[in-house]
Amino acid sequence: MSPMRKRIPSGSVFQKTYNDRQGRVRKTSTFYLKYYARGKAIELSSGTSDYDEALAMLRKKMAVCDHPELSEHPERVRISQLLDLVIADYRFRQRKTTYDTELRIDAHLGPFFGQMKAQALGSAAQRQYIEHRRRQKAEPATINKELSWLRRALKLGARHEPPLVLRVPHFEMLPVDNAREGILDHEQYRAVRDALPRYARIALVVSYHTGCRKGEIRAIRKDKIDLKARRIHLPGRTTKNGKPRYLPIYGDMDAELDMALSSCEGACPLLIQHEGKPLFDFEKAWSTACELAGVPDALFHDLRRTALTNMIEAGLSEKEAMEISGHKTRAVFDRYHIVSERRMMENAEKLEAHLKTKENGAGNQSSVQDAGASQRRRPN
Repeated sequence: MSPMRKRIPSGSVFQKTYNDRQGRVRKTSTFYLKYYARGKAIELSSGTSDYDEALAMLRKKMAVCDHPELSEHPERVRISQLLDLVIADYRFRQRKTTYDTELRIDAHLGPFFGQMKAQALGSAAQRQYIEHRRRQKAEPATINKELSWLRRALKLGARHEPPLVLRVPHFEMLPVDNAREGILDHEQYRAVRDALPRYARIALVVSYHTGCRKGEIRAIRKDKIDLKARRIHLPGRTTKNGKPRYLPIYGDMDAELDMALSSCEGACPLLIQHEGKPLFDFEKAWSTACELAGVPDALFHDLRRTALTNMIEAGLSEKEAMEISGHKTRAVFDRYHIVSERRMMENAEKLEAHLKTKENGAGNQSSVQDAGASQRRRPN
């Protein structure tokens, strides 16, 4: 029994019928394809008895007809068309960083590479982009992330049916040894907070106290905030690692959340909103506030390290701090070099006491040896 045929717009996969020598109606073992190109029907053998293979071949043939300027001539494909594939892929996979990725691609990769032919992209063009971003003071980790999106665009083009890219060049990433060390002290935090508009102010307050990521803060729903229980529930679908967790409400958070909730407009269910609509970007407001506060180089992500540092200095264990911030591994403390002043003093005192013990032990042993030597030299 032949497999059930799938309906495909403007095309079909089928088996031809014929009469055998006994006059019985038979079907060919090979599947045939039928599709339309420029209004003309085309029918041909797929050369295979596997229905799925024939179906894939039909889709490829139809794609060639739909986009002849791309599929028949990959050399005409531009980088901008491939970058669109990355955004489409992120949306299809419902990645939480889709919005930020689209903004950064449009801001940096698109203007630089957009009109370049895909086949012209090589190591020279990559180095030019790296130098361009360095002049803009971009960090190596940021440049690497953008290059990884460019590489992803080419790989998606190569996997496309039919292929839009014939060759994916090698991408050499920059060494990253410059983990950010910046944090906001409490006075700087207060200065930035007071310079922010209300819709961005609450995001700062939540991140400063909990180390919550920007994307997770944007997804906080009003009905998940329990001021009486003093906690915010983050469902797993809104967190980066997919695990649900609670954020404690303390310090400035209580009053700031109360003000933010009372000022929310319309039916928007999200905490971070402006004029009754969800707010996905407040970079301009953040940059302006940091300039006014005298910390122009501060990044919103620095609040994550700031919160972790404050937690450790307050006496929380690393495990307890990770439960609040949402870090999965201990490696974050190695990368951020988070060691509080209190812990450093305690460690220094322990080491000093240990060395004193060694020193005293060595001194006592030396005294015993000297006494023995004197005994041996004493005349009978």
